This record gives sequence, structure tokens and C-alpha cells, in this order.
Amino acid sequence: MALLQPPRSSYTQASRKVWFSYVEGSNRFQHELLGITNSYIAGNLHLQFPKGEPLNAKQIEVSITGTEYVHWTEKVTRTRQVYDSITNSYYTQLYVEKINYLHEQQILNRSMILWQSRNLKNNVRSKKELYENIANMYIPFQIPLPNDIPSSMSLGTGTIYYNVNAKIKRKSNFWKFQGSKKMIKCNCNISRYSLMPMTDPIKWVEWNDQKAWKRGLGYDVFMYYSTFGPENPIIVKFALKFYKYDLIIKEVFVGLKEYHVFRASENVKLISEYIEERRVSGDQFPNILDAHNEWSYNFKIEVLDDKVNWSTDRDNIYVYHKVKVKIRFGLFSGKKNINLERKVNIENIYKNPE
Repeated sequence: MALLQPPRSSYTQASRKVWFSYVEGSNRFQHELLGITNSYIAGNLHLQFPKGEPLNAKQIEVSITGTEYVHWTEKVTRTRQVYDSITNSYYTQLYVEKINYLHEQQILNRSMILWQSRNLKNNVRSKKELYENIANMYIPFQIPLPNDIPSSMSLGTGTIYYNVNAKIKRKSNFWKFQGSKKMIKCNCNISRYSLMPMTDPIKWVEWNDQKAWKRGLGYDVFMYYSTFGPENPIIVKFALKFYKYDLIIKEVFVGLKEYHVFRASENVKLISEYIEERRVSGDQFPNILDAHNEWSYNFKIEVLDDKVNWSTDRDNIYVYHKVKVKIRFGLFSGKKNINLERKVNIENIYKNPE
């Protein structure tokens, strides 16, 4: 069975004669559950050169590198004094300056020597004798991953990405414009996992007290957890009690909002948006209240990894989330809207199979 290979598009530096493949039965470099078990990358390096033109090399090295990258551009309106030779005076001119904010930091660099020529291993000093001819070679590799690295992510303004690299030290060839090093680089997606969290209840209550009586509405909002993920959806248990029959509610809203904070060159950029929203229109309440003028409902938000980014707290990329609960009253009700929110963690939760 042929080994699966990364798609050509995943290479940032490629070669027709040197390429990677995954280990047998796999379609990715990463193995095991980073954050839960000892995770590592594994694969194979393939070299295939014509017998008449073999690779003349002395060492082959494979590495896994990770980079945190932030970049955005802002336009700033400024003023400057410009001299007018006709009037022999200065005037103020407005102009727009484009400012680039950039941060790039390596967060991982682990390497291993895959192959060395026999004479290099034996510390032979003659440069001419250090190289060996390679026509076909297939070398497996495995490199452990540190447990504290973040998942790969692409947020537009900021990214965290990893590469599997092969560096070949070869004999330079002036006539073929070949330097002494040959590199290939291939994208390597890294996923981080978390175990099912312990319960950590979150509760907002104004049910049968003076505030509820004065408002004409009591509420009881509850969540069992403060950490959510693919195996632990957000469930908001919602209950309302009406003390005034003519109270008009426009809408009940529950949403998951994601925030991105980027830092570069001592500047900060904030981006936020709702990932998921759930609503119940107020005109439904007269028909769904029970005999005690109460209403209860469980709002459920599935945490899907193709929509949400995991909570990440780094110096230059900070991703966090909030569950927001809103009770909106009618425009002429004279009531102040109820806005509740709580910061929560969104993680790549792994559930052990039964």
C-alpha cells in the first residue's frame, strides 16, 4: 500500500526529488493527543535522484518548527507644513500614512540528524571525502512535541503555524547554481486536546426578590460548566417568572462571542464577533407560559471546530470567549435591558471512547 503524502499545496519550499510521506495508515504528521498524552510527529523522508546525477551529500537533518506571526496595517491621517513658493508662505497639508505593525517569534524548534556520511561520522577531516552519492533513500523520523505548545490557528491578522523541514548539506555546484544547502518545508497542522472538564457551575438569579418584583420579571439562568468544546456543548438553562401580565419582552438572546487580541510593536488590535446565536421572540411568551406564569427553556450551542477557535492566551495572540445572555424589553416598556455575560474557555475536548 502506497504511503499517503502531504498535498503539494502544503509545501512552502518543495523539490521534485525530495519529499515527505506520512507513516503507514496515517494522513497527518502528528500522533497521540497533545495536552493529554505524549505527542510526537512522525513521517518519512524520500530522496530520489537519477543514477547518473546522484545527490552528493554529507548530512540530512529533519526539524519541526513553530512560529507565532502577527501583522496588520493601519492608515493614520497626519499633517505637515508645505512651502508655497507663489505665496512665499507655508500651509498645512493633510496626508495619509500607512503604518505596518508586525511581530514574528519562533515558538518551537526541534531537530534530529537523519543521516550522515560515513566519513563525517568518523570525523574525517578531508572535505573531499566527506560526501557520499545518494540516488534513492527512504528514511523514517520521529520527533517528540513539547506539551506546552498551542494549536495551529489562522486568524487573518495573526497565525500560529508549524512546519516540518528537511535540510540537506550537499556539495555546491557553481555551474548548476546549487548552494551547499537544500531545504524543503511542509506545513504541519498541530492540534491540542483537553479532557472532559469538571463541573464549574455559573448562575445568575433574580427570581423572587425586590428587583424581580419591581421589574415585573424574575430570571434564573444556569450553566453546569465554564469550559466547553466539541464533546461538551454550551447548555444554558433559562427560566423566567412574570409578575406583571402586561410586561412586554422583545427578545431573549443567548450567544457565544469570540474575541481576538493582537499585539505588535506596542500596539493592540481587537476583533470580536458572535460565533453562534440563539433567540426566542417575545411575541411567543403569551402562548408558552405555564399556569404559574413561568417559562423555562434549555438553549444549546454546539461547539464546532470549523466555526470556533480554541481559547489561547499568548503574549501576542490572545483568543477568549464569552457567553452572553440578554433579555430585551420593548422600546416603550420603560425597562432597562438585562445583560449578563461570563468569560468561558473553549477547548478541543476529547472524550474517551466508551
